[in-house]
Amino acid sequence: MKKFLNLTKVALFSFLSTCAISCLQAQETAGYSMTLEKDLELVGIPLQHPALSSGPVTAVQSGPIIQWTPSFTDTAFGSALVSGSEYYAEVVSPATHPWLGQRLELDETATRIRSDHALVAATSPWNTKSPIDSSLVGATIEVHPHITLPYLADDTLLRRIQSGGENPKSFQFFLPFPGSVSLAAQANLSGSTLLWQESNSARLLRSEELILPPGSSFGLKFGDQRGLSRGFTGVVRKVPCSVPLKKGTNYISYPFAKDLRLGVDWGTPANGLRAGTGGHATQADKIILQNGRASLMYGLSQTKQGFRWLRLNSRTHLWNTPAQVLEKIPAGEGFILVKTVADPNHSFPLPKP
Repeated sequence: MKKFLNLTKVALFSFLSTCAISCLQAQETAGYSMTLEKDLELVGIPLQHPALSSGPVTAVQSGPIIQWTPSFTDTAFGSALVSGSEYYAEVVSPATHPWLGQRLELDETATRIRSDHALVAATSPWNTKSPIDSSLVGATIEVHPHITLPYLADDTLLRRIQSGGENPKSFQFFLPFPGSVSLAAQANLSGSTLLWQESNSARLLRSEELILPPGSSFGLKFGDQRGLSRGFTGVVRKVPCSVPLKKGTNYISYPFAKDLRLGVDWGTPANGLRAGTGGHATQADKIILQNGRASLMYGLSQTKQGFRWLRLNSRTHLWNTPAQVLEKIPAGEGFILVKTVADPNHSFPLPKP
C-alpha cells in the first residue's frame, strides 16, 4: 500500500448555501492519495471532511435536541445538510470539557426540517458517549459530513465494472460497523447505479453501515484484478479521537496525519491496553497487519526496554524468536486490534511532539 500526505495550512471555507460562504477558522489540510495493490488491504483515513460550521452548545433538550450557535446563521442550519449524506457533531473545545473528542450522529431528516439551528441527535451505535444531556452544554462542536465507502470507491468501481468488464462481486469489503461480527459487503450494479449489499444475504446496506468514522479502517479484497487508486483533500484533526473498542476484532487506524509510533503516541497500558505475561501472549491485546494474503500478528509485551509490540505465532500465541518488534504503523494504514476485554472509553490522544 502506498499513501502520500501533503500538509498545508489554509483557511477553511464551507459552502452552506448557494449564495453564502462562512469562514470558520484556519485549519491544516492535507492531500491524501492511496494506491492499493495487494490481494487484501486494510485502509485507514487519517483526514476528515471540512466542517460545515462550528459553535457553542447552549442547551440540550429532550429528544435529544441540541441547541447551539453555529458560525453560520443566515438560514436554518438544517438547510445545509445534503440529502443522502451522513453527518456528525464532534466536540473540539474547550480542552477541559468532559466531551472533548466525542462524536454524536445527527438525525439528518429531523434536523433538516427544523426552522431553527438546533441539531437532532440520532440513536446510533456510532455515538461515542451517552447519554446526551446537559453535560454537553459549554462545549464547542463542529458538524462534519462523514467519509463513507461509496465516497471512496463508487466512481472507481463503476469505471472498472462498466468499462473494464470486471465482476462487481469480485471485490469484497470488510466494514467497521459496530456489531458482534465484522460486516462483509460487496457492490452490485443496477443499471448505472452501484448497490452496496451484505455479502451473505444480499441485503441492501443502510447508509449508516457504510460510514468510515475517524479512527476506523476497512478491508478490501481484490478479485479479478488488483489495484485501486483514490485521492482527496481533507482536514487534519487537532483534538483527541474517541474510538470505543469491543471485545474481539476492531477495525481501526490512527486518526492523525502522522505515522503511529507505538509506545510513544499510543500502544501501552496507559491507553487501556493489556500486555501478555510470561512466554506467551494469550492475555495480551494484539495488532494484526495485513501484507497481501499474509497476516502479521503482534502482541503487547512488557520487556526490559518497556512495553513493546512483539511478533507472535497466531496459532500458538508464543513470541517469535528472535524477537521482532513493531515500532511504527504508517499514516493511513489500517489494522485490526484484537481486544481481550471491551473498552468503551478508549480514545487516541494527540500525537506527541
